[in-house]
Amino acid sequence: MSPDQITFLKDTYPQFWHEKLESVPAGHFNLVASLLHQCDLIAVDNGGTEPWVTLHFERLDDDDGLFRAYAAPLADFRKWPDGGALALIIALQFFNERQKMICEVCGLPGDRRCISPDFCSGKTEKWNVD
Repeated sequence: MSPDQITFLKDTYPQFWHEKLESVPAGHFNLVASLLHQCDLIAVDNGGTEPWVTLHFERLDDDDGLFRAYAAPLADFRKWPDGGALALIIALQFFNERQKMICEVCGLPGDRRCISPDFCSGKTEKWNVD
């Protein structure tokens, strides 16, 4: 990811940020941001700001360098809001599976490499947090 993307995620989601995420491709920025945002919403749904989970990331050697995200609860599941655990599982699954379907350069759906290599060749990263 670009330094601006990294700074944005570190500043917006410091409770979930991990240094391993710095090597996630820039095109997968939205996947990371969506996962961190969903984990943040789980706490908000319960009227708090403290994280309910801790996230762990590992780079897979057997899957061409994709990342795998895992979560561990920090709060007893009996205290979770309705649907919170299911929302977490869906967010993790979305992040883990969609990396295979999103271009690592431009972030468009299709494949890990853009369906139109001419579109991505020489393309500078573009993203907007405003």
